[in-house]
Amino acid sequence: MEAFVLSLIAATLRVATPLIFGTLGELFAERGGILNLGIEGTMFFGAFIGFWIGDLTGSLWAGILAAMLGGLLSGLLMGFL
Repeated sequence: MEAFVLSLIAATLRVATPLIFGTLGELFAERGGILNLGIEGTMFFGAFIGFWIGDLTGSLWAGILAAMLGGLLSGLLMGFL
């Protein structure tokens, strides 16, 4: 039972790490007076585009670049709306 609980906590921290980083980024933005409620959507859109392009081209670096550009474009779109 104890091993299961430790494994569950480790898996939770592993899966939640990207959201924790997004939350920290939003924390700094809010301290500057900017409220962005679309952090998770921007991250998920960037991850989707990165996976799609990475799978399409077979290149890890193309996927990483596409993920950054997808997140950037998603953030710009939400900023203009």
